[in-house]
Amino acid sequence: MRGAEVAYFLAEWYRTELTEKAVGGFAALLESTASAMSVEATPVRLLVTLSVPADDALYGVFEADAPEVILRTCTRAGALPHRLTPQVQTWIASGSRIA
Repeated sequence: MRGAEVAYFLAEWYRTELTEKAVGGFAALLESTASAMSVEATPVRLLVTLSVPADDALYGVFEADAPEVILRTCTRAGALPHRLTPQVQTWIASGSRIA
């Protein structure tokens, strides 16, 4: 991000039919929209998505200056989150990939 202090936010969506293809398409849409928004306006980045099909839940961790930036990004992608939690912290082991 460009010099401003950034924060991390957890976005939550509740959807049925969280197939690998559906989640991959959803994540790609959010990522491409975030990239476009960063070029056009305020920097925002989707860091990770996590699906929990047993709970019909999909989570995304975003990096941005403010929650409004994430809400605009998600709205533009047609995926307004059901909940957006500020000030989350993440720890992901380096080199880790969970499939």
